[in-house]
Amino acid sequence: MPDDPGAIALSLAAQLRRLDPGTLAALRRMGDDGAVPGYWRLAARHAPLTDRPDRWVSIVRALAILTPKGAPEDRPDLHDKDCPLGEALCTGGDRDWPGANLPRPMLSERRLAQLMAARGKQRTILLTRAIRALAASKPADAGIRVPDIARAFLDSSRPDALAAPYYRRLDCAERDADTSKDMPADA
Repeated sequence: MPDDPGAIALSLAAQLRRLDPGTLAALRRMGDDGAVPGYWRLAARHAPLTDRPDRWVSIVRALAILTPKGAPEDRPDLHDKDCPLGEALCTGGDRDWPGANLPRPMLSERRLAQLMAARGKQRTILLTRAIRALAASKPADAGIRVPDIARAFLDSSRPDALAAPYYRRLDCAERDADTSKDMPADA
């Protein structure tokens, strides 16, 4: 397997989908030390997890948090190539967002700005909080572009990777809301 973080994240997501609920729950609660047997079972297949647990524990935990609960055979695929992480942070993973409501992002613009400005341990903490909020709000069958998750944890030098899809989706929803206000009501 190549050392491409996106490819590794896709493989991990597929493996997490097949784990028993107890192992998956342990990975969701895993501390920064990676002291969970399930992590090391995954690491046995992916050398970067063994070589750099300081970088990969957070990614595995985030993927576990986003993996739907329930029986493995009932879990949908977490990966959706058409839903960038930044967009999901705006919509909460809801394909119909904002629906009939005014556009209000799941992750506020202020929190997104804090996340984009953060570095090191603080970025990991804020990103993990955003992932937890996303997992709580997204429909179980909604997917996210899985490689974006790994890249968000590994590379803080590209704030546009989160901001561009977030604001593209928010601006589109705001324009749609403005247009619908200007339309005459049906008689």
